[in-house]
Amino acid sequence: MDAREEKQYAMTTVLVKFIADNGAAIGASEVAAAEAADIAPAYQRLTAAVGTAPLSTTAVTQGAADARAALLAALPVLLGPLRSVATKTQDTALLARATLNSTQLRRMKPEELRDVAKALFEAAEAQAAALLPYALTPPVLAQLRGLHAAFAGTVRGTSALIDQRSQANQSTSDLLRDLLQQVYELDKPMEVFRLLNLPLHQAYKKARRVGSTGGSATAPVAGLAAAPAA
Repeated sequence: MDAREEKQYAMTTVLVKFIADNGAAIGASEVAAAEAADIAPAYQRLTAAVGTAPLSTTAVTQGAADARAALLAALPVLLGPLRSVATKTQDTALLARATLNSTQLRRMKPEELRDVAKALFEAAEAQAAALLPYALTPPVLAQLRGLHAAFAGTVRGTSALIDQRSQANQSTSDLLRDLLQQVYELDKPMEVFRLLNLPLHQAYKKARRVGSTGGSATAPVAGLAAAPAA
């Protein structure tokens, strides 16, 4: 929910309690009572959705950024020796693969960086013996591969969470919109209480303003017995 929707949700929370507390008085209008009866079930559906909607991607996003930064910082440790080996052995394919600068790496999309780095580590494994004089021993390569694995594990994870959160928010927004439509339908028959029961009407309006003016209406209003029909 955005800030506006949170205020609307707060209003419906107060309004549901107001209706429950003043049902007898609202019952003076058959139509108002019928419209009011539909609000609680709609509110319960929204509340259930709100309970599952909050999905924070902040920690996941930061973790992905940290893993990417660690991998980008480590790749030159691998690229320099690979280029040297490729030059000495005149391995043009390896040289083409290892000729990447930091700017090119930073501009890569997560999926691209993951796959390019994977290919580099596969090339390093194939050149393991030649890399030993460069101090790229198996433990060092294992450490570097660990950084790649940590980054690869974040790829698509953040976007999947964002998609999930978007779907949850869309569902919550739809349910809130349905609930508000029902509230608008109740607004119409509640107008009769301007004449039948002004305190009830005023209390209803106060409940409807929660979130916009800071008003509240959480308790039954004194003197709300419905006026007798003429």
